[in-house]
Amino acid sequence: MKRILSLTLIIAAIFSLTSCVKTVETVPRPVVNPIAGSWYLYDASELYGNSWYSFDAGIDGVLTFYENGNAQYDDGYSFMQGTWYTSYISDGYYDQYGNYYTDMHQDFQASMSNRKGYSLDLYFDDISFAGNNTFIGTYYTGKSIERYTFRRY
Repeated sequence: MKRILSLTLIIAAIFSLTSCVKTVETVPRPVVNPIAGSWYLYDASELYGNSWYSFDAGIDGVLTFYENGNAQYDDGYSFMQGTWYTSYISDGYYDQYGNYYTDMHQDFQASMSNRKGYSLDLYFDDISFAGNNTFIGTYYTGKSIERYTFRRY
């Protein structure tokens, strides 16, 4: 009887030790909008037929988008301030490769100006991110598709 009781206690001890579960709790990171930060225009191109052709969009400075929706542009000559926002919409758009879709996607709008009357208005039908350091905005002009590639400054 003592042997059965000892054996039962040993088996119970083994099961209780092997069934322990360790958990590691981590604090969730705050949600940060991936567009927040400073960016420069790396490339602006337009789709004609099956080929993309670069063009000068006249955006030679640094764009800074803040988490609170404020925006600024500085090219060393003109300093502009304004606002930006993105929204999720469901309608037709062209992606960065020139393919047409009709589903949920993120658009983008920014408007900045200064006291001298200069302004910079950006609107993209669709934006997408390539990692943390590149975002691409597309816009359909009614005749062609424009693609703007921005990189972190």
